[in-house]
Amino acid sequence: MRRQTRRRLTQNISRFYLGLGVFFVMGFLFFGTSSFFFAEESPVNETPINEPIRLSNGETVTLHAWSYDTEKRTMRVRLSLDETPGNTNNHLFRYVYKARLDSEKEVAMLYERNDQYVLELKDVPNDFDQLAVRIYGMNDSQSIDALTPEERENSLLTSLYADHRTIEQANHSSSDETTFTRQFVEDELAQTERQLEKVQQSVEAQRQQIKRLDRDEEELEGELPYLSLDEQVEQENEIFELGRKRDELILEIQKLEQSVAALEEKHDKLRVRLRELSI
Repeated sequence: MRRQTRRRLTQNISRFYLGLGVFFVMGFLFFGTSSFFFAEESPVNETPINEPIRLSNGETVTLHAWSYDTEKRTMRVRLSLDETPGNTNNHLFRYVYKARLDSEKEVAMLYERNDQYVLELKDVPNDFDQLAVRIYGMNDSQSIDALTPEERENSLLTSLYADHRTIEQANHSSSDETTFTRQFVEDELAQTERQLEKVQQSVEAQRQQIKRLDRDEEELEGELPYLSLDEQVEQENEIFELGRKRDELILEIQKLEQSVAALEEKHDKLRVRLRELSI
């Protein structure tokens, strides 16, 4: 009886380890071959919004927004270009999407004022995946179609990238100039508010630092009567250095407060301009 019990126990343990081994083998086969069944997702490739990008010719471009209309299959891009003084090149925009990188398409210009642009990309497929708007710098005597591949590459200033996973969905029914102008004013207003908040935080940080310097200076001055003459001289030098740093911070705060005043004035003017455009 005891021998049969021992045999059953041995069989149960064997089955347990066999099942465990099969489990690990199946798991290894599943995860090892999963790449054949599940497509690997490519990383998001997109140009940051509202961050100036330095171009190869010294200019800067700032991308403000992408939007895609799935019904019309159009993509709209809002951007601004800060041209360098004396620049005589014209800007030419073309676009490509990931499945057709060798086939550039033309871009329609819906709005152009004060180096601000609204571009429209037509016939963009719903499965475009990732897309790039290429910005070329061309002079009046050049035609991009007549350029050699090397000349074309040298004329390319930058590319702006969009990814279908993060793109804004929109209805591109409005194309009037007032709407585009209002959008750019809203962009500038939001940027001014961010700058204003950043400068105000810097002012507060400098004031807190001055308070710390004042506390340190008061503590050092309180220790002076208990020090030797040599130690007093050394401590007075430290107190003088704290006072110098304090004066520098006060000057820095004055400059920052001037920036705050200028940004607040700009902010008020933009709000007035926005109200005018909304009437």
